[in-house]
Amino acid sequence: MNHFIVLDLRETGEFSEEFLLDLGSKISSSPLCDDMLVLQPSKVADVRLRIFGADGLEADFCANGLLYVSSKIGDELGRDAVTIEMPTGVRRASRVGDAWQAEVGEAERLEFDPALCKNFPVIGLIRAGEPHLVLGLPEALPGFNIDRREFEQYCRPLPDLLDIPGGVNVTVVFQQQDDRVLIRTYERGVRRHTLSCGTGSVAATAAVFGTPDGPRRFHVCSPGGMHSIYFDGGHWHLIARPVRIGSGFLRDGQVCLPLEQLQHYYAEPRPISLTEA
Repeated sequence: MNHFIVLDLRETGEFSEEFLLDLGSKISSSPLCDDMLVLQPSKVADVRLRIFGADGLEADFCANGLLYVSSKIGDELGRDAVTIEMPTGVRRASRVGDAWQAEVGEAERLEFDPALCKNFPVIGLIRAGEPHLVLGLPEALPGFNIDRREFEQYCRPLPDLLDIPGGVNVTVVFQQQDDRVLIRTYERGVRRHTLSCGTGSVAATAAVFGTPDGPRRFHVCSPGGMHSIYFDGGHWHLIARPVRIGSGFLRDGQVCLPLEQLQHYYAEPRPISLTEA
Protein backbone atom coordinates (compact mmCIF):
# COMPACT_ATOMS: atom_id res chain seq x y z
CA MET A 1 0.00 0.00 0.00
CA ASN A 2 1.97 3.01 1.20
CA HIS A 3 5.74 2.71 1.13
CA PHE A 4 7.52 3.64 4.36
CA ILE A 5 11.05 3.71 5.64
CA VAL A 6 11.06 2.82 9.33
CA LEU A 7 13.98 4.17 11.34
CA ASP A 8 14.28 2.24 14.61
CA LEU A 9 15.92 4.48 17.21
CA ARG A 10 14.87 2.56 20.32
CA GLU A 11 18.39 1.40 21.13
CA THR A 12 20.48 4.23 19.67
CA GLY A 13 21.44 7.72 20.73
CA GLU A 14 19.07 10.63 20.25
CA PHE A 15 18.98 12.47 16.94
CA SER A 16 18.14 16.16 16.81
CA GLU A 17 14.71 17.32 15.66
CA GLU A 18 16.38 19.27 12.88
CA PHE A 19 18.10 16.13 11.61
CA LEU A 20 14.92 14.03 11.66
CA LEU A 21 12.88 16.72 9.90
CA ASP A 22 15.58 17.16 7.26
CA LEU A 23 16.10 13.44 6.68
CA GLY A 24 12.35 12.80 6.50
CA SER A 25 11.96 15.61 3.98
CA LYS A 26 14.76 14.34 1.76
CA ILE A 27 13.84 10.67 1.55
CA SER A 28 10.08 11.29 1.36
CA SER A 29 10.62 13.71 -1.51
CA SER A 30 11.94 10.80 -3.57
CA PRO A 31 9.87 7.93 -5.00
CA LEU A 32 11.42 5.71 -2.33
CA CYS A 33 8.80 6.28 0.35
CA ASP A 34 5.73 8.32 1.27
CA ASP A 35 6.77 8.97 4.88
CA MET A 36 9.62 8.21 7.25
CA LEU A 37 8.45 6.46 10.40
CA VAL A 38 10.61 6.77 13.51
CA LEU A 39 10.40 4.40 16.48
CA GLN A 40 11.47 5.59 19.92
CA PRO A 41 10.97 4.28 23.48
CA SER A 42 7.68 5.14 25.19
CA LYS A 43 6.72 5.41 28.84
CA VAL A 44 3.00 5.01 28.15
CA ALA A 45 2.86 2.40 25.35
CA ASP A 46 4.87 -0.41 23.79
CA VAL A 47 6.58 2.04 21.42
CA ARG A 48 6.47 5.68 20.32
CA LEU A 49 5.77 6.31 16.62
CA ARG A 50 6.61 9.58 14.88
CA ILE A 51 5.91 10.47 11.23
CA PHE A 52 8.07 12.76 9.10
CA GLY A 53 7.14 13.81 5.56
CA ALA A 54 8.42 15.54 2.47
CA ASP A 55 6.95 18.86 3.64
CA GLY A 56 9.58 19.07 6.37
CA LEU A 57 6.95 18.67 9.10
CA GLU A 58 6.06 16.02 11.65
CA ALA A 59 2.58 14.60 11.03
CA ASP A 60 0.05 13.91 13.78
CA PHE A 61 -1.11 10.56 12.50
CA CYS A 62 -0.61 7.87 9.84
CA ALA A 63 -3.00 4.93 9.83
CA ASN A 64 -1.05 2.67 7.47
CA GLY A 65 2.13 3.48 9.35
CA LEU A 66 0.34 2.54 12.57
CA LEU A 67 -0.68 -0.77 11.01
CA TYR A 68 2.85 -1.67 9.97
CA VAL A 69 4.44 -0.68 13.28
CA SER A 70 1.76 -2.64 15.16
CA SER A 71 2.59 -5.79 13.20
CA LYS A 72 6.33 -5.28 13.73
CA ILE A 73 6.04 -4.71 17.47
CA GLY A 74 3.49 -7.51 17.85
CA ASP A 75 5.85 -9.97 16.15
CA GLU A 76 8.78 -8.78 18.26
CA LEU A 77 6.89 -9.14 21.53
CA GLY A 78 5.04 -12.30 20.52
CA ARG A 79 1.71 -10.64 21.29
CA ASP A 80 -1.59 -10.26 19.46
CA ALA A 81 -2.32 -6.81 20.92
CA VAL A 82 -0.06 -3.77 21.26
CA THR A 83 -0.22 -0.07 22.09
CA ILE A 84 1.44 2.67 20.05
CA GLU A 85 2.08 6.23 21.27
CA MET A 86 1.47 8.88 18.60
CA PRO A 87 1.14 12.68 18.71
CA THR A 88 -2.67 12.25 18.81
CA GLY A 89 -2.47 9.86 21.79
CA VAL A 90 -2.10 6.15 22.44
CA ARG A 91 -3.68 3.86 19.85
CA ARG A 92 -4.44 0.16 20.26
CA ALA A 93 -4.02 -2.51 17.62
CA SER A 94 -4.67 -6.23 17.51
CA ARG A 95 -3.99 -9.17 15.24
CA VAL A 96 -6.92 -10.40 13.14
CA GLY A 97 -5.91 -13.59 11.32
CA ASP A 98 -2.96 -12.63 9.11
CA ALA A 99 -3.89 -8.94 9.25
CA TRP A 100 -3.85 -6.22 11.90
CA GLN A 101 -6.65 -3.98 13.11
CA ALA A 102 -5.62 -0.51 14.27
CA GLU A 103 -7.71 2.08 16.10
CA VAL A 104 -8.02 5.31 14.10
CA GLY A 105 -10.56 6.91 16.44
CA GLU A 106 -13.37 9.27 15.54
CA ALA A 107 -14.11 10.63 12.08
CA GLU A 108 -15.06 14.24 12.71
CA ARG A 109 -16.94 16.23 10.08
CA LEU A 110 -15.38 19.69 9.91
CA GLU A 111 -17.06 22.94 8.94
CA PHE A 112 -15.73 24.95 6.01
CA ASP A 113 -16.80 27.71 3.67
CA PRO A 114 -18.47 26.02 0.67
CA ALA A 115 -17.66 29.04 -1.50
CA LEU A 116 -13.98 28.10 -1.32
CA CYS A 117 -14.69 24.76 -3.03
CA LYS A 118 -17.69 25.71 -5.17
CA ASN A 119 -16.13 24.28 -8.35
CA PHE A 120 -15.43 20.88 -6.80
CA PRO A 121 -17.87 18.03 -5.96
CA VAL A 122 -17.25 17.99 -2.20
CA ILE A 123 -18.84 15.19 -0.17
CA GLY A 124 -17.35 16.38 3.10
CA LEU A 125 -14.33 17.58 5.03
CA ILE A 126 -13.46 14.79 7.46
CA ARG A 127 -10.73 14.55 10.09
CA ALA A 128 -9.90 10.88 10.67
CA GLY A 129 -6.51 11.26 12.30
CA GLU A 130 -5.65 13.55 9.35
CA PRO A 131 -7.93 16.04 7.54
CA HIS A 132 -9.34 14.90 4.19
CA LEU A 133 -11.35 16.82 1.63
CA VAL A 134 -13.47 14.00 0.21
CA LEU A 135 -14.76 14.55 -3.33
CA GLY A 136 -17.18 12.74 -5.57
CA LEU A 137 -16.09 11.92 -9.12
CA PRO A 138 -15.25 15.23 -10.85
CA GLU A 139 -16.30 15.75 -14.45
CA ALA A 140 -12.68 16.62 -15.24
CA LEU A 141 -11.52 13.09 -14.40
CA PRO A 142 -12.59 10.29 -16.76
CA GLY A 143 -12.39 7.45 -14.26
CA PHE A 144 -10.38 5.56 -11.66
CA ASN A 145 -7.70 4.21 -13.98
CA ILE A 146 -6.47 7.60 -15.14
CA ASP A 147 -2.83 8.52 -15.40
CA ARG A 148 -1.24 9.44 -12.07
CA ARG A 149 -0.02 12.79 -13.43
CA GLU A 150 -3.52 13.75 -14.56
CA PHE A 151 -4.89 12.98 -11.12
CA GLU A 152 -2.13 14.99 -9.43
CA GLN A 153 -2.70 17.95 -11.73
CA TYR A 154 -6.37 18.07 -10.76
CA CYS A 155 -5.69 17.77 -7.03
CA ARG A 156 -2.64 20.03 -6.76
CA PRO A 157 -4.47 23.32 -5.97
CA LEU A 158 -6.87 21.77 -3.45
CA PRO A 159 -4.77 21.13 -0.29
CA ASP A 160 -4.33 24.84 0.44
CA LEU A 161 -7.86 26.05 -0.35
CA LEU A 162 -8.99 25.75 3.27
CA ASP A 163 -7.60 27.38 6.39
CA ILE A 164 -5.97 24.25 7.83
CA PRO A 165 -2.28 24.28 8.86
CA GLY A 166 -0.25 22.11 6.49
CA GLY A 167 -3.17 21.82 4.09
CA VAL A 168 -5.59 18.94 3.62
CA ASN A 169 -5.35 15.57 1.95
CA VAL A 170 -7.60 15.12 -1.08
CA THR A 171 -9.47 11.82 -1.45
CA VAL A 172 -11.63 11.22 -4.52
CA VAL A 173 -14.40 8.61 -4.43
CA PHE A 174 -14.61 7.19 -7.94
CA GLN A 175 -17.26 4.58 -7.26
CA GLN A 176 -19.43 3.22 -4.48
CA GLN A 177 -21.35 -0.02 -4.41
CA ASP A 178 -23.15 -1.48 -1.39
CA ASP A 179 -20.59 -1.29 1.44
CA ARG A 180 -17.58 -0.61 -0.83
CA VAL A 181 -15.88 2.47 -2.21
CA LEU A 182 -13.10 2.96 -4.75
CA ILE A 183 -10.73 5.84 -3.99
CA ARG A 184 -7.50 7.60 -4.86
CA THR A 185 -5.71 10.05 -2.55
CA TYR A 186 -3.41 13.03 -3.02
CA GLU A 187 -1.52 13.36 0.26
CA ARG A 188 -0.60 16.74 1.69
CA GLY A 189 2.69 15.61 3.26
CA VAL A 190 4.29 14.46 0.00
CA ARG A 191 2.15 16.63 -2.32
CA ARG A 192 1.54 13.73 -4.67
CA HIS A 193 -0.69 10.76 -5.34
CA THR A 194 0.02 7.74 -3.14
CA LEU A 195 -1.01 4.17 -3.81
CA SER A 196 -2.90 3.99 -0.54
CA CYS A 197 -3.95 6.08 2.44
CA GLY A 198 -5.37 4.60 5.63
CA THR A 199 -6.86 7.82 6.99
CA GLY A 200 -8.23 8.51 3.50
CA SER A 201 -9.98 5.14 3.53
CA VAL A 202 -11.65 5.92 6.85
CA ALA A 203 -12.50 9.50 5.84
CA ALA A 204 -14.06 8.38 2.55
CA THR A 205 -16.12 5.71 4.33
CA ALA A 206 -17.40 8.19 6.93
CA ALA A 207 -18.14 10.82 4.28
CA VAL A 208 -20.05 8.46 1.98
CA PHE A 209 -21.92 6.32 4.52
CA GLY A 210 -22.07 8.60 7.55
CA THR A 211 -21.73 7.31 11.10
CA PRO A 212 -23.47 3.92 11.46
CA ASP A 213 -25.97 3.32 14.25
CA GLY A 214 -23.97 0.29 15.43
CA PRO A 215 -21.06 -1.98 14.54
CA ARG A 216 -20.53 -2.26 10.77
CA ARG A 217 -17.80 -3.28 8.33
CA PHE A 218 -16.88 -1.63 5.02
CA HIS A 219 -14.28 -2.19 2.31
CA VAL A 220 -12.17 0.42 0.56
CA CYS A 221 -10.13 -0.26 -2.56
CA SER A 222 -7.28 1.98 -3.79
CA PRO A 223 -4.48 1.38 -6.32
CA GLY A 224 -2.32 -0.23 -3.62
CA GLY A 225 -4.88 -2.74 -2.37
CA MET A 226 -7.85 -3.23 -0.08
CA HIS A 227 -8.59 -1.89 3.40
CA SER A 228 -11.34 -3.20 5.61
CA ILE A 229 -12.92 -0.48 7.72
CA TYR A 230 -14.68 -1.42 10.94
CA PHE A 231 -16.88 0.84 13.04
CA ASP A 232 -17.38 -0.60 16.54
CA GLY A 233 -20.15 1.77 17.58
CA GLY A 234 -17.80 4.48 18.79
CA HIS A 235 -14.51 4.41 16.92
CA TRP A 236 -13.30 3.63 13.42
CA HIS A 237 -10.69 0.94 12.84
CA LEU A 238 -8.48 0.10 9.86
CA ILE A 239 -7.71 -3.51 8.93
CA ALA A 240 -5.06 -4.68 6.46
CA ARG A 241 -1.99 -6.91 6.18
CA PRO A 242 1.26 -4.92 6.21
CA VAL A 243 4.33 -6.38 4.48
CA ARG A 244 7.98 -5.83 5.25
CA ILE A 245 9.90 -5.74 1.97
CA GLY A 246 13.50 -5.22 3.06
CA SER A 247 15.88 -3.80 5.64
CA GLY A 248 18.98 -1.64 5.69
CA PHE A 249 20.82 0.82 7.89
CA LEU A 250 21.57 4.49 8.44
CA ARG A 251 25.20 5.53 8.02
CA ASP A 252 26.55 9.08 8.14
CA GLY A 253 23.07 10.45 7.53
CA GLN A 254 22.51 8.23 4.49
CA VAL A 255 19.83 5.53 4.23
CA CYS A 256 21.35 2.35 2.77
CA LEU A 257 18.88 -0.17 1.33
CA PRO A 258 19.16 -3.14 -1.10
CA LEU A 259 17.23 -1.34 -3.85
CA GLU A 260 17.79 -4.06 -6.43
CA GLN A 261 15.73 -6.43 -4.23
CA LEU A 262 12.87 -3.94 -3.84
CA GLN A 263 12.26 -2.78 -7.39
CA HIS A 264 9.23 -4.95 -8.14
CA TYR A 265 7.39 -3.46 -5.15
CA TYR A 266 7.53 -0.04 -6.82
CA ALA A 267 5.90 -1.04 -10.11
CA GLU A 268 2.70 0.79 -11.03
CA PRO A 269 -0.38 -1.28 -10.08
CA ARG A 270 -2.49 -2.73 -12.84
CA PRO A 271 -5.94 -1.17 -13.52
CA ILE A 272 -8.73 -2.41 -11.26
CA SER A 273 -12.46 -1.92 -10.79
CA LEU A 274 -14.59 -1.97 -7.67
CA THR A 275 -16.47 -5.04 -8.90
CA GLU A 276 -13.20 -6.91 -9.37
CA ALA A 277 -11.91 -5.79 -5.99
